[in-house]
Amino acid sequence: MTIKIVLADDHVLMRQGLSQVLNADAGIDVIGECGDGVELIELVIRLKPDVVVMDISMPRMSGLVAIDKLLAQRPDCKILVLSMHNELEYIEAMQDAGAKGYVLKESSSDVLIDAIRSIYHGRTAFIAAHQRNDTGKPARVSPVAALTRREREVFFLVAAGNTSKQIAELLTMSLKTAENHRSNIYKKLNVSSSAELIRLAGKAGLLE
Repeated sequence: MTIKIVLADDHVLMRQGLSQVLNADAGIDVIGECGDGVELIELVIRLKPDVVVMDISMPRMSGLVAIDKLLAQRPDCKILVLSMHNELEYIEAMQDAGAKGYVLKESSSDVLIDAIRSIYHGRTAFIAAHQRNDTGKPARVSPVAALTRREREVFFLVAAGNTSKQIAELLTMSLKTAENHRSNIYKKLNVSSSAELIRLAGKAGLLE
């Protein structure tokens, strides 16, 4: 049986390359592609894929928020995160959000396809994060590690340039709640403005 895939990545060349690799497998069919979280939700609702393969960092809506909204619409949705981030905190955050797998972008096509098949058949496919980098020093800790799941969602939306009002609408919460989350995030990360938060996210590679 062919596994139907919807692919989401804001880098067009990356997305096209992945689509070609996946479609070359006789057991996989990429039925839809998109470049941001909002489009992804619309595609998944309309096309009903077996597996969603998605990046974390996308415009308009972060991966964490997209996962939350996808699972609210389709609790049975099987999501595989494809990311450049190898820190354990990212993997745990995606697992907590409800993703069934996490594969690094540097992985081989065989690893990706095996992960897709695994989660399609009801298993999980989370790779182990490397605890040290090439220099032998501990890998950097992500700034989102200290945040709760909801705060992580707000963090990525602020980093994407959304206002508190827009965040409240996207996450279906009151404006006051959105502002409270924003304030708590600023305190935890020791920043005082969205500009500082965006710079912090950029330095951590969360805007790539």
